[in-house]
Amino acid sequence: MRSVTVVGLGVMGGSVARAVLERLPRVPVFGIDPDPECAVMAAGDGVEVVARLSDARVGGGVVVFAAPLDATAGLVGETAAMWRRAGLAMDVASLKGPVLAAAAKAESSPAGDGAPGPGVFVGAHPMCGSQRSGYAAARADLFDGADVWICPLDRAGRPASAAGDLDRIDSAGAVERAAAFWTALGGRPRIISAAEHDRMMAWASHLPQLLASALAEVLQRRGITSGQLGPGGRDMTRLAGSSPAVWRPLLEAAAEDDAAALRAVERQIAAIRRTIEAGDWAALEELMHGGRRWTGERD
Repeated sequence: MRSVTVVGLGVMGGSVARAVLERLPRVPVFGIDPDPECAVMAAGDGVEVVARLSDARVGGGVVVFAAPLDATAGLVGETAAMWRRAGLAMDVASLKGPVLAAAAKAESSPAGDGAPGPGVFVGAHPMCGSQRSGYAAARADLFDGADVWICPLDRAGRPASAAGDLDRIDSAGAVERAAAFWTALGGRPRIISAAEHDRMMAWASHLPQLLASALAEVLQRRGITSGQLGPGGRDMTRLAGSSPAVWRPLLEAAAEDDAAALRAVERQIAAIRRTIEAGDWAALEELMHGGRRWTGERD
């Protein structure tokens, strides 16, 4: 790859930059971020900070959008003339539908400025992160061993919406390049359709976040501080420290699936409460055995 340009130098984008600097030291890294503090810290690590995508060495390189979901979708549409010149363009948002819709619209438009045609953009979502934010929380080893979901466009230039659509990928070359990129950064690439990915994230990502926030709120109202929790309580509430600004657009975009997941938990909690009120300890123990088996622990 000729270069890597990271748009957004928070914990995810900053980790991409740091990982490339450490693992691919001959590849120049460009970075864009409106936060002067993040920009200064990144520059101190060797990132060439620029004001806009057109100031970076994009041609034939890799562009990674690492802003919040709503900002990323907007940037992908606004800067299409530039990222279409790259060899590979990706985002790292934890929902793929809105971003890939913007990319599909851009790639279906004629490239009147001489930029390459469709086949450059794929969605990517590394299953890792931190409740902390900003470049100071970025780590070069953040992606080590992490699954990285790769969501391509189909041959019609649309987000692949079902498993069968993956047989009609238009961006096969970009998918291969994306897999190689994330492998170089320590990740484990896995291909999935955007629709399937987003449904899964409502349960695997959004639900744990909402439950952590709810538990923290209940404990706060009861007068329990985070310092009074044991290791298990701290593990369960760690996500409550996540940035609301990052999460709000994700929750808005997946509101229907998130609500369904919450209703399922509400039913389960109500069932547990009724079991305790009835003194049915055998049923409660069996439920806990089921949870233990799910984690892979043996009885």
